[in-house]
Formats: sequence, structure tokens, C-alpha cells
Amino acid sequence: MRRVLYFILPVLIILGLAGFAKRDELILDAVGLKAKRGSLEEREALLAPAMQFFIPEGREGPFPAVIQFHGCAGIRQPFMEQWAKVANEAGYMAVVVDSFGPRGITRDVALKTVCVGTMLLGQERAGDVLAAYDIVRKRNDVDASKIVLAGWSHGGWSVLDFIALDPPRRWPAGLAHEALQPVEPAGFIGVYPYCGLGNWSKAVGWRKPLKGLMLIAGVDTIVDPKECPALAEKLNA
Repeated sequence: MRRVLYFILPVLIILGLAGFAKRDELILDAVGLKAKRGSLEEREALLAPAMQFFIPEGREGPFPAVIQFHGCAGIRQPFMEQWAKVANEAGYMAVVVDSFGPRGITRDVALKTVCVGTMLLGQERAGDVLAAYDIVRKRNDVDASKIVLAGWSHGGWSVLDFIALDPPRRWPAGLAHEALQPVEPAGFIGVYPYCGLGNWSKAVGWRKPLKGLMLIAGVDTIVDPKECPALAEKLNA
């Protein structure tokens, strides 16, 4: 598979330089081939034990919910809990998803791999977004029509890819295609998400309008802070 991938990518890059139609989609599809394949059920079983649920006190459900996806360095406590508290105060159930713990990815490993784009790319972690969304929407105490997806940095990239892929139209890298109820998140929050090369939203846009909020670091030294405003303009066009 790696030999095939190494052969395909240079060809697609050449096609891209030549202005080949849908080149970005072809390149992203080819890159996604390296993701380990599995079913949605398997992904849900992997993540479920690592999902924390914060429920508003003194209120009765079903609740609107916000699902939180951490950045490339992993869960930071009490950072995520602080945001969960903000959501609770607004009447939302907050769900914090740990993508690294179940995979045995430590902070040191994440900084050397995920943060530099050699492991768990956004389109693969978009499968985590789908799995968490599917778990949350099936809960009796959640209003499935009011689920917001929130991501920080790499988590924001993963959510953006998930929205652009729009499963089951396109599936996240590594997930086997199967029957799936319509996916209809109520909104998106991105906190300094990655919006550059390799982002499916940048490549194909969104098929359906969705309310969103991006909080951008204007002097970001890790990624180009101009990428997300440009993407937002494209999505609003």
C-alpha cells in the first residue's frame, strides 16, 4: 500500500500543477488511503470510554449539546473542563472527547507526529467526530437536533473536515462505508482551527449551510492566521 501511495502522490501533484480538475479532492483521497480501516461501531467502541459528559445542574433534558475536540497536543485539564462549564451555564450538555488516550498517543508522541501532520490527519480524526456525534445523538437526554461541534486547533481541522465530507456522502479516512442516518449538526465552533492545505473544507467547501463561529489567533506562529478568514469568506460566498 505504501509503495502504491508513494507512486500515486507524485502523479497527483503533477496533475495539480497542471490544473487538473478536482486535483485537491484526488490528492486528499490518496492521502487518506494510509489510514487504518475499521467500522463506525469499532470507532465508537474505542472512543466511548474516553468521553466525559458534563450535564447542566438543576435542569432537565433533553439538552442541546456541544461536543469538544482537543488540539494536537491532547487533552489539557482543566482547560476543557472550563469550556464545558461555560457550555453548562448556557444550558448545554458538554462532551469532551479524548482522541489520543484510547490510541496510546502520549503528549510527547503527539507533539512529534500529530502536530506536524504525520499521524491522525484531520480527515482521519473526522471519524472520531462522526463516532462521538453518533453516540451523543442517541442519548435520551440529548436533543439530537441541537448538537454543536467544537474543535481547538487540530480538533477544529477535524470538525471542518467532517462537515465538508458530509458522511455518508463521503466517509472519513479509515472508516468503512455503511448505512448511516443523516448527519445534521446544528453548528460549528472553531478555536484557531487549521484551515490550510489538506483541509477538506478548503478543497470542496460545504454542501449545506451551517452556523459557525471561528476564534482566530491574529499573531499565530504555528499556522497562517490569514487562512481561516479566507476560508470563512469562501464558505459564506
